[in-house]
This record gives sequence, C-alpha cells and structure tokens, in this order.
Amino acid sequence: MKRFTIHDSRFTIHDSRFTIHDSRYFVYFLFIVLFLISACATAPQKTEEGKAIIEEKTVTKPPIEEQKEKTVTKEDIIPEKKTLSIEEQEKKATEIFTEILSLTDGAADRAAIIPQMEALYIRMIEDYPDVPLVEESYRNVIYMDLMEFSPPKVDRAEKLYQDFLKNYPDSSVRIPIEQTFGQFYYTNKMWDRLLKFFTPRIKRFIETGKLETPYHMFMYSEAKFYLGDLTEAVKGYKIVIAFFPNTNEGKNSENRLKEIQNLKKQAGG
Repeated sequence: MKRFTIHDSRFTIHDSRFTIHDSRYFVYFLFIVLFLISACATAPQKTEEGKAIIEEKTVTKPPIEEQKEKTVTKEDIIPEKKTLSIEEQEKKATEIFTEILSLTDGAADRAAIIPQMEALYIRMIEDYPDVPLVEESYRNVIYMDLMEFSPPKVDRAEKLYQDFLKNYPDSSVRIPIEQTFGQFYYTNKMWDRLLKFFTPRIKRFIETGKLETPYHMFMYSEAKFYLGDLTEAVKGYKIVIAFFPNTNEGKNSENRLKEIQNLKKQAGG
C-alpha cells in the first residue's frame, strides 16, 4: 500500500490509519462524524399531510363472509315491470292510438312525422302486447319501415315480422303484412328475398294440400320465374290456376304460362 502524508493539515495518514496532531481538528472531526451518524439514524418524520394520505389509502377488509361475491340477478339490474290488466292495457293503448291520430290530422308533411308515429307504435307493441291494437301496430310499423322510410328499414321489418309470427301466429293481420312484404320485394326486384319469404307457405301447402290465398303461390312462382327456374315456376302457376282460376293471380298465371311457352320456342325448346 502507498503511504502518503499531508503536511499542511497537521495530520498524517498511513494505510488508512491516521494520527491527529492537533486536538482542535480532532474535535471538529468528531463533531462532523456525530452529526452524520445522527442524521442517518433519525427516521423521516411524516407530515400531517402525508399521514392523511396514508390513512385515506388504508382499507379495512370486511369479514370473510361479506367478501363472497354476490350473484347478480336480472331483478337487480332491471326491476320487474308491473303487469297491467287487459282493461288497463286497452286504456293505455287507446291513448297512444289517439295521440297517433292527432299527429296525422295536424301534419302538413307525413314524412316529417313518420319517426314519431313509429316510436309510438313500437311503444304500444312493447308495453301493451295483449290488446288487439298491437297486431295492427305491427302491420303499420312494417308498412312504414318498407314503404315510407328512405332508405327502407328492411332488416328491422323482417325482424318485426318474425316477432309477430311468434306472438300472433293466427292473426288475421298476417296476410296483409305478407302482402306488404311481397309488394316491396317485387317492386324492388329482390327475388331472392321474395322466394325466401314465401317458401314456408309453399312447404305448408305441400304438407297439407291447403292454400289459403293465390297470392303466396303466385309470388313464389314469380320469384322462381325471375331467378330462371322456369320448371318450378310453371308448377306454381298451374297450382294457382287450379285453385283460384277466377282471381287476378289466376289470370296472371295463365299469361305467364303463355310467355314461358314463347320463351321456350324462341330458345328452340
């Protein structure tokens, strides 16, 4: 190890050991050492502000029984709606229907009030499902969605129709609703949707042999005709003629058959 000497400060350091030649320096040195030791040994004091922050973050855990997770039920989120009697529902539904009539009577532009009317009909459907006015409400909303909104709300109308079938499968309003869909799909040349919509009716006819109206079979046949399936279209037209020969659909079916014959001749068939 190196030895070095500091002459001006009156003390000598040999291999990390030192000798104090002057007592004054020793006293100063001792004072500094004691100050440093006391500074390191003293824990930092918490201020009142710091103490308050710590106290705020301190959380007392509840007993083990209270820590168990509570099962949340539908009733905790959505209170059960009070079921009204038929008489109360009819009264409320009539009030809404009267409000709709007042809108139409005072409106210079029907298009401007369609959203309001639709909202009122939907409210009647959702809140008072047991009154006859609700079935008519489905019909009116579907008509507005398809015929009066721009652009039409086709998906919404189809969903409403499925809800209607589920809740009122034997309703007399069903056929007018289906005619609205048929007219819309036909006018907009939506042949795939037209075919899909009326196929369940045709399957029922195949199972039972009963055909309520000529409309469904005729529309089914028209969809097949425009999609190029002439064989199935011809079968459908002939069924319409057999069951309802004196109807518009029956006469139109005869005209379609003649048209198909001409098309086959032109094609060499």
